[in-house]
Amino acid sequence: MLRRSSINLLAFVVMFSLVFAFGVFNVSAADITLKFAHQNNTFDADQLLAETFKTLVEEKPGSGIKVKIFPGTLTNSEEEAIEFLKLGTVSIGATSAGHIAGYYPDVQFLQLPYLFKSKEHYKVARRSGVVNEILRKISKATGLIALGIYSDCNGFAIASTAPINKIEDAKGVKLRCMQNPLFVDIYKDFGFTVTPTDWGELYTSLQTGLVNANDLGVYCNYIFKMKEVVSNYAILNQMWTQKILFVSPKTWNKLDEAQQNIVRDAAESAIELADAWQYVREQEFIEKAKKDGATITYPDLAPFKKAAEKVYTKWFKKNPHWEAWYKDIQLLNPEESLPAAYHGKRD
Repeated sequence: MLRRSSINLLAFVVMFSLVFAFGVFNVSAADITLKFAHQNNTFDADQLLAETFKTLVEEKPGSGIKVKIFPGTLTNSEEEAIEFLKLGTVSIGATSAGHIAGYYPDVQFLQLPYLFKSKEHYKVARRSGVVNEILRKISKATGLIALGIYSDCNGFAIASTAPINKIEDAKGVKLRCMQNPLFVDIYKDFGFTVTPTDWGELYTSLQTGLVNANDLGVYCNYIFKMKEVVSNYAILNQMWTQKILFVSPKTWNKLDEAQQNIVRDAAESAIELADAWQYVREQEFIEKAKKDGATITYPDLAPFKKAAEKVYTKWFKKNPHWEAWYKDIQLLNPEESLPAAYHGKRD
């Protein structure tokens, strides 16, 4: 009968032989857990995107991937979110295109005023060669893997303490927006007085009159409680601000090719749903705001689009290639799907 020490030695020899013959053991696919973190509350589109992604990934036969969602807990700022993704502390996360401009300034092209004619046009453009080119260059600039782009709640409307019925009403109104040079130019050309205010101080700034307006849109003003201090919404649809969905390279490299395809497909489907949901929610909350007694105005957009021409002139001069991108985007037919050969094949 073998002694215990001999059995242990035999087991070690067998294990070593297997490792030598086949390489290190693969970790069971079922052990892979992705941490999906975003900085907003559970009522935001980010949460819907995360939950949809989780469902699609986990229910895919043989995916071997679990997803754990952290809404507004793991990361407190966009800078922190990027660093956590680089370190692999967070597997998947999103950050605003405005913030990514610090890494890749050309992402601002997508936030030009009135670039997209409608939500249908935006939907087609989001899958275009121009956007795929931008996403590839964002990946290179950040060192992360950009899975896709989706619309944020900013830019659908101006919320203010006094009604805005026409472009002249913007004159002298102190508006808080992200301190992105493009955003500042847009709102200054509209006539607003752009006033820097930290996000965490926006509520009290509106309450005290330090600022009179923000560009969050109706739904976001509701979910972030700003509707308590603003009661007027001018529906301008002035820009489609975006967020970029990233996956950490450290996480990506742990996935096999099949799992990577599952993650990409789930991200695209989740983005599609989040985009559609966000637009619908904006329309729903416009109606809710009316019922709550808020003033909803629909100013003539022609003067705003005319004012935006100065923005195009200035930014096309600084970035001549933007004009070619603009023409490509404008040529897209929102009524038609893009040919498969065009997706991501620009360069």
